[in-house]
Amino acid sequence: MFNRKTRAAAAALALTAAAFGSVATVAPATAAPSVVRTNAPGVGELQSKLQLALNTGAPRGDRAAELEAGEAGLPVVDELSNRMAAIPSFRYSVIGPVSTQGDLTTAQLKLALDGYEDFPAVEVAWRQIDGTWKLTNDSLCGLAYYGSVPCSL
Repeated sequence: MFNRKTRAAAAALALTAAAFGSVATVAPATAAPSVVRTNAPGVGELQSKLQLALNTGAPRGDRAAELEAGEAGLPVVDELSNRMAAIPSFRYSVIGPVSTQGDLTTAQLKLALDGYEDFPAVEVAWRQIDGTWKLTNDSLCGLAYYGSVPCSL
């Protein structure tokens, strides 16, 4: 026979099991997947990334790696580059402020042409994909618009 303490302990154990389930039915804890993020790029890094993408003499694979569209964006970049090269005094530079929200970084692009007032700065964005900041399709098409280059990315 059970004594009073044994019955109380058994009742407490039964209530605990009923309220929380048995140990055998508790799912094991799993770690949440980790997201690898690299530091937000600065003005100099963004300028270098844009220069590489626009450099028609650089390896195509390296240039495509700088674009959200990858290889599909190269025809747009090539035509934009050719049009920019046709105007010897045309120049561009990435300027701040650089702003990063999650996987998106934005900065301003200053466009200049000798003999003209500086054009208003254009916002450009890079998205972090697989640990690399890539020029977004929207930004590439926006720049293509200014150069009268068709873009449907």
